[in-house]
Amino acid sequence: MTLRYAIIEDEPPARARLQRLVAELDPTAECVAEAADGLSGLALLEKAGLDLLFLDIEFPPEGAFGLLRRAREAGLTLPPIAFVTAFDQHALEAFRWAACDYLLKPVARERLAETLSRVQPQAASLDLGLLLQALEATQRKAMPERFTVLVKGRILVLSWSQVSHLRTENRLLFVHTPEGRFVLDRTLDELETLLAPRFFRTHRSAMAAVEAVRELLPDPGGTGEIRLQDGTRLPVSRDRMPELRARLGTL
Repeated sequence: MTLRYAIIEDEPPARARLQRLVAELDPTAECVAEAADGLSGLALLEKAGLDLLFLDIEFPPEGAFGLLRRAREAGLTLPPIAFVTAFDQHALEAFRWAACDYLLKPVARERLAETLSRVQPQAASLDLGLLLQALEATQRKAMPERFTVLVKGRILVLSWSQVSHLRTENRLLFVHTPEGRFVLDRTLDELETLLAPRFFRTHRSAMAAVEAVRELLPDPGGTGEIRLQDGTRLPVSRDRMPELRARLGTL
């Protein structure tokens, strides 16, 4: 039987990567719908015949929590769900109590294979109340202490306390640690609120750990740079400068 699935995820590269991995693992699987926001996601949920829904947690305007709340109000029946998230181990039990699976970003091929093997077509509808409770459990610990990156087929576990800064280069987001830099399958817009107040967005392309800042180098025009303890320099935009000055004054 052909697996019919859908994806709700606001990042096109993440959607494309997930579809590619599913196709490699199950060439007969069919992605019947995609959505990048809550409005189109709600319309997607009204479609019948889905065997599996890959659901990101954070997307505009209200994320998975708002989407599922609206689905409950509309009386919709949901297919089996695999949450796709950057939250770490603390989310595991909450989602499994809700009879859901979850995949950590960046999604690992082996872990996705496990998810696909557990899909039961024509499964009973999910309890939306339990799903909302699971999401609330993740939000109570908004910033995970650890996160994972995929390096040459291996999943490397890192701690945010190791990270000095994050920077976008050539449309890729790199997280910088003493062990090196690694590609992170997220965006700075997603992480800005999640990582506050430990990290501060200095520019549209950069974010730094406040404790890693060694020096602020303002320019006469209102912009500037920060120098980190490892010598790295990051730009500071004019609109970010006043708040950054205030933050550094509290150190």
